[in-house]
Amino acid sequence: MPMRRRLSTVCAPSAFVVVLLSGCGGGGSTGPGTVGSAFKASIDGVNWASTTSSAVSAAGGIFTIVGSQVGASVTSMSLTFYSIGVPGTYPLGVTGTVAGGIATITASPSTWSTPLTGAAGTVTISAVSATRIAGTFSYSATPQLGQAVTTTRVVTNGEFDVPVNGAATLVVPDGASNKVTGTIAGNPFNAATVVSVTAPSSGTLTIAGSNTAYTVNFIISGYTGTATYALGTGASRTIQVTSSAPSKVWGGTNATSAGTVVITSVTSTRIKGTFTATLQPSVINPNEPPITISGSFEKGLP
Repeated sequence: MPMRRRLSTVCAPSAFVVVLLSGCGGGGSTGPGTVGSAFKASIDGVNWASTTSSAVSAAGGIFTIVGSQVGASVTSMSLTFYSIGVPGTYPLGVTGTVAGGIATITASPSTWSTPLTGAAGTVTISAVSATRIAGTFSYSATPQLGQAVTTTRVVTNGEFDVPVNGAATLVVPDGASNKVTGTIAGNPFNAATVVSVTAPSSGTLTIAGSNTAYTVNFIISGYTGTATYALGTGASRTIQVTSSAPSKVWGGTNATSAGTVVITSVTSTRIKGTFTATLQPSVINPNEPPITISGSFEKGLP
């Protein structure tokens, strides 16, 4: 089911905070191995730059960057990243179960944040170490629940280069970041939240990925490890897709499904696979046409 939430800054006892003061316009990115002082972006086409910013790092590659600009229409911006241990491009609009992050901006008294679409924006980390994190970003943010405003804020040309406390650790546990990504009915799908209900050791593999549009559930009984598991063969092996608005269901136990789930890799800490299927509508919405789904998944194991 879709989830809405307020962003909270990482404040764990093990977190480390470094605050830097920059010029009103923020500094530019500096060369490799040095700590810069940039945290800036364009918000709805208007330049914004923090006068103060901080980087927080906790064990497992969790970072929060917070900046504010006194006197600006947008007073503050916050970026929180999960499971970031190496440079790369990550989605914004995801929970802590997926490698990526969320963003929020405040123009008092209103606050906007990236919705859990799994694709509200991106952040490209160009440098990350125990002393520095730098990168670029862009995203769209919607009003948080309970606010009178209805407009979407568009953030482009984002840039940060801020210090991180040297005692921080960047080791991301192999089981910490997950993904379910692919297409549903020909449209891109990227889960904002990925969970599992039962451990593969039980003999049944269950993985669920969801965002604000869809929830995808995989249930594979008779799981034995790397293999191809066919749907619609009489065994309890199903993929179910549920749309959020309006609520409709394809596949699952109440509809015929054809396709496969292929487990391509299994370790003590991670399982990977691919999937492709054509799912018939359930008895809830029997007049809907079949829906096709394909993609890949990764799930960390306890």
